[in-house]
Amino acid sequence: MVIPQFLTLTAKVISMKKSILLVTTLLIAARIIFSSDSNGPGFSQGTDRTGSPLGDSYCADCHSSGRYNASLQIEMLDGTTPVTTYEPQKKYTLQVKVVAGTGTPAGYGYQTTVLQAGTNTQAGTFGPATTGQRVITLGGRQYAEHTRVSVSNVFQMAWTAPASGTGSVNVYAAGLAANGSGSSGDGAAKNALALTEATSTALPSAKKLPVSIKVYPNPVIESALLEINGALKTNRLWVELIDAQGRKVQTQQVQYGGQNTQIKLDFQDLPHGNYWARVSDGERLKTVSIVK
Repeated sequence: MVIPQFLTLTAKVISMKKSILLVTTLLIAARIIFSSDSNGPGFSQGTDRTGSPLGDSYCADCHSSGRYNASLQIEMLDGTTPVTTYEPQKKYTLQVKVVAGTGTPAGYGYQTTVLQAGTNTQAGTFGPATTGQRVITLGGRQYAEHTRVSVSNVFQMAWTAPASGTGSVNVYAAGLAANGSGSSGDGAAKNALALTEATSTALPSAKKLPVSIKVYPNPVIESALLEINGALKTNRLWVELIDAQGRKVQTQQVQYGGQNTQIKLDFQDLPHGNYWARVSDGERLKTVSIVK
């Protein structure tokens, strides 16, 4: 009677080992699937892999440096001309290029974001993504990345610069040269590009509205008054309130009465942060910063 009990116990042990092996295999498979960046790290992992101050790692932490001796180039293109200074709310093309110094990778991937210097809040907005790319939001910030492994090592994304008064911004990007057989043996690289805001003196004088604008109180709690002074031929002005992401949160058309014209801006339902009031006569404009 001892032998059947022994056989039963042995069968249970074998079954338990098989279960443990199956669970272990599933966990390893799940780790491979969910750590894969083939669909983009933001989509697959919900994380910043650009090498920015907001991410604790970048692509090389999962993809070994391999044999490709990879490097990364970032350019902000005005048409086809690379620039390091942006004009507020102008449209540009952000280009990220993954360069393999040696070997021939099977494909490429990337992730990039543009952040305001100092605060690391989103700066500007990405345009509609083309095939093979996506724009994803993580922590209130936009990221552009690949949706599949690309045979091209060059990625381009439309970018609209933020509102006047944003100041310097930083472009962070990381790229991957993949061998197509798992993360081992890939090549990864990161880089950053600093962009400064064009000053009013750098813009054509015809764009500047010849008025003085005072804001009070500033910082604001619930509402603020703009006081506008200056000789204008028009009796109409357009006032736009713009947030740190370059979005218009308020727009109004007002009668301009000349000296000491006051315009009320409502901040009661707006979150704390940096804002810009932009005053225009339809051809010229002037912007002042406001903090809530």
